[in-house]
Amino acid sequence: MSASKKSPDQIGLLAVGMVAEERMRQVQKGYSRDHDDDHASEELAAGAAFYLLPSWMNQDVCTANGGERLVIESLQNLVGAAAWNDISRDEDNPDDDLELRIQNVVRGCALGLAELERLLRMRKGGR
Repeated sequence: MSASKKSPDQIGLLAVGMVAEERMRQVQKGYSRDHDDDHASEELAAGAAFYLLPSWMNQDVCTANGGERLVIESLQNLVGAAAWNDISRDEDNPDDDLELRIQNVVRGCALGLAELERLLRMRKGGR
C-alpha cells in the first residue's frame, strides 16, 4: 500500500519506523552513544538542521564568538566539513525528487533523536 493510501495513523507509524531504522543504521555505522557524547557543542543538532532545512532556504546561522559580537556563519562551516562527507543537497527539491527529500528529513530526524538522547543522558548525569 502506498503512503498516499494509508491512514494518518499508519503514515505516522511509518514515519516513526523510518526514523528508528535510520537511527539504528547510524549506530551500526559507528555513531554510538560514546561518539554522540563527544559532540557536546550540539553538532548533532546542527547536523539535523542541515538535513531538515530545504535546500532553497538560507542555511546561515548566527553564533556568538565568545564575546559580545554575533557572527553569521554557514551551518556547514560551523559544524565542520568532515561532518558533511557523502552528503549532497544539490538536488534536494521536493518538486524534482520527493524520495531524496524524504530521505534527508528521515536522516535529520534521526540526528535530532541522537541529540535528544545525548541531552537526556546529560540530564541523568550520564556524561
